Amino acid sequence: MPQRPAVPPDATVRGGVILSVLAAMGPFRRRGEQALADHGIGEVDVERWYPLASYLGALEAIRERMGPNTLFQVGRQIPNHIALPPGLDSFAGVLGAFGAVYESSHRGVPGGAVAHEVLSDRSGRITSATPYPCDLDRGVIVGLFQHLLGVRVNVEDDGECGKASGGCCTYAVRLPLE
Repeated sequence: MPQRPAVPPDATVRGGVILSVLAAMGPFRRRGEQALADHGIGEVDVERWYPLASYLGALEAIRERMGPNTLFQVGRQIPNHIALPPGLDSFAGVLGAFGAVYESSHRGVPGGAVAHEVLSDRSGRITSATPYPCDLDRGVIVGLFQHLLGVRVNVEDDGECGKASGGCCTYAVRLPLE
């Protein structure tokens, strides 16, 4: 299983990704703002770049205080707050967009952290070696399909999760039967 590289100290994330925290928190927005502030992230500008390590620390604090479902909801919001590649109008196109979205929203991270495999016109796999928790990754995948195609997809771990041990995770992505 490929290993996730350590987060380089100079790695950054675009503000639009961080805004998803505040959007997902709804009535608990102040908790999200506090978690970000506790990690050195004040007012968030969609075009500004922020230290990735600080954002990851804030996400961990949110997971500890509010649970993994909150991270899933944060991930679902990300496609609503960032620029997405044009022309994504098919299952295969959206499946392949996860890696491009990650790379365009981050600087100073190793490339190739995300791979995908199309298995059929309704199913595929995404392998992620990003530094993000699995719940957030799954939320981003669901959010991309909802935002770009207006469909719900099933996203499940496809085997053992390797992120806890520094590896990667593979997600089975399937359109439900019509």
